[in-house]
Amino acid sequence: ASMANNFQKKQYIINNIDEAIKNEHIKVYYQPVVNAASGKLCGLEALARWEDPQYGFLSPADFIQTLEEYYQIYKLDMFVVEKVCRNLSQRKNRGMPLIPVSLNFSRRDFDSLNLADDVEACLQKYGIDKKLIHIEVTESTLSENDEKLKEILRRFRSNGYALWLDDFGAGYSGLNVLKEYDFDMMKIDMKFLSGFSGNTKARHILKNIITMAKELDMSTLTEGVETDEAYQFLKENGCEQIQGYLFGRPMPGAELYEKIKTGIYQLDL
Repeated sequence: ASMANNFQKKQYIINNIDEAIKNEHIKVYYQPVVNAASGKLCGLEALARWEDPQYGFLSPADFIQTLEEYYQIYKLDMFVVEKVCRNLSQRKNRGMPLIPVSLNFSRRDFDSLNLADDVEACLQKYGIDKKLIHIEVTESTLSENDEKLKEILRRFRSNGYALWLDDFGAGYSGLNVLKEYDFDMMKIDMKFLSGFSGNTKARHILKNIITMAKELDMSTLTEGVETDEAYQFLKENGCEQIQGYLFGRPMPGAELYEKIKTGIYQLDL
């Protein structure tokens, strides 16, 4: 019964992705990123949320994996790019502060479309400064001999985009890919903070990752920060940016800007 339900849900996702995008059942939420030194908001990560009329809240773990499996993920990711650019344009026209946004891309995106050109076209359409967009690529996407992927990332970099390495340490290839690819920011995976309190090994590993990143001319951002203890440790050891529930869950843009307006978040731009 469980397998049948999962299969049915997968079929529903694939059959309804176009409709969900068209009717905006899929929404873009933003998770705050803060400057570790100041505790102030310095960036956002754009994340997709699917509020479905039939299933209710669909888990990203369900629909992202399914869309990747059926080579439909580019529809979702390019919708997010479009929505983020449109939102930035609207805020710019209203004279609101513009906060840099990082965008996630799947390995399938690099196979399915001319990613660098399509993202560039979207930014030009809305008149968005490239400094406001960061391109996130997960560590698991990368391999040593993928020349096509390397070329697309080189094109992003030559076009003036910052490249971020997401989920560093989650896979097995991390150290290998660091010598093959150039990134501006290393996002350290939240798994390193699992059971952080009292775990001296985790502390040594995190400290050395931050030091190594600096030596490779990369900034660092640690994900999944939920306690003040972890935050203070990362700040003291030179991690520049922090993301996690301690500073905020993913939320709609309107809610985020209301929190900025009321002073819950102060900006460090």
